[in-house]
Amino acid sequence: MPPARVFALSSAPFIVASGVRGGLGIRGPVGDGKAWPARGDHPRMPPLEGAPMSNLLIPMTTEDFTPEWVTAALRSNGTLGDGSVTAVEATPVGEGAGFLGSLARLTLTYEGTGADAPATVVAKFPALVEVNRGLAVQYQVYQREARFFNEIKSTITAMPTPEAYYADVEEATGNGVILLEDLDGKLRVGDQLAGASAREAEQLMTQIADLHATWWGRAEEDTISWVPAFDGPVWAMTAQTLPSLWPTYQEERSHLLPPGMADIIERTWEGLIWLGQQLSRGPMTLVHGDYRMDNMFFPPSEGDPITIIDWQLMSRGRGPYDVAYFMSQSIDVELRREHERALVKRYHDGLLAGGVRDYSFDDCFEDYRLACLWCVMYPVAMGGGMAHNERAVQIAAEVSKRSFNTILDLDSVSVLPS
Repeated sequence: MPPARVFALSSAPFIVASGVRGGLGIRGPVGDGKAWPARGDHPRMPPLEGAPMSNLLIPMTTEDFTPEWVTAALRSNGTLGDGSVTAVEATPVGEGAGFLGSLARLTLTYEGTGADAPATVVAKFPALVEVNRGLAVQYQVYQREARFFNEIKSTITAMPTPEAYYADVEEATGNGVILLEDLDGKLRVGDQLAGASAREAEQLMTQIADLHATWWGRAEEDTISWVPAFDGPVWAMTAQTLPSLWPTYQEERSHLLPPGMADIIERTWEGLIWLGQQLSRGPMTLVHGDYRMDNMFFPPSEGDPITIIDWQLMSRGRGPYDVAYFMSQSIDVELRREHERALVKRYHDGLLAGGVRDYSFDDCFEDYRLACLWCVMYPVAMGGGMAHNERAVQIAAEVSKRSFNTILDLDSVSVLPS
């Protein structure tokens, strides 16, 4: 099997990329230059609830997905039974330089297996560049998604997610691997450039409200108490990192800044820690963290549930964060202006239907305004050095327009303390 290319995976708290659409790419490794622990026979993380019981090493390249490794992984939870994988063909999903990880489609050949074994799976595994891999571990990217599938996925009823055939994290290194259901050809992937329609946005508000209602006020329960909160150390690193990208954005994308926006962004940098604290006021819930069109797969029939992928930025915080992230970046400006209040109301109605109490619509909308300001970090990160292919540049420009106009329309900067 020829060596695989490296390809985009997904986001960090300041990077937005898409595996299915090729990602945003970067200009090179970033970080403090420290070497990350080399691959080896590290101690295993204690088995998580529902986790496969295995001593498998974490694959670091596509060549590590040998027939023997995939056989053991699929047998660990009964997916394969007594059959064996005899051949694995790995092909990249998406294009561009990998940043926080790698994504490959594995086409499997079996011997003696039943008809239920998957013909293909999608493998998510660590970035090949050590510095990038270290950054992903620092932000607990691999841990968050693996533990989501092993511990949290079963609690979510109204938001379909891909089936995970295997998910594991190595305690000593923080590296992780997931074998996921391949959705290619089954569902239509969303397009962040095109944006959501009003009908799609309505359904997505209903689905995210159901997730938030399920975990509303339960953020300290053992099942999710380990998930990073917006006022915790993982997200605090964001406030230290993002301002360094702002000068490049100003130099290369100043034409995207409406009058007064530069001052708003600089005030936001100064207030990021405070904003994180506000987003972590109780009652907190579980938030997806990367709720955008490129992470959504749409069914053939309108109205059927929309499948949501990429849980690497899953966090604990105020529910309207996900609403703000989606509305300020995945909906056309004019469409948002026309439907904004109704969509936030639909979300709030979904919370009430899910049993949430003592949370008024006015409070919900105020949290939404505040979260829209926090989310300005994403277009600045994209335009400030995280985008170098054509689609990435287009997304950076479109998300900048959407985010900046949302903040200006809502006067979100007024939420900051004077």
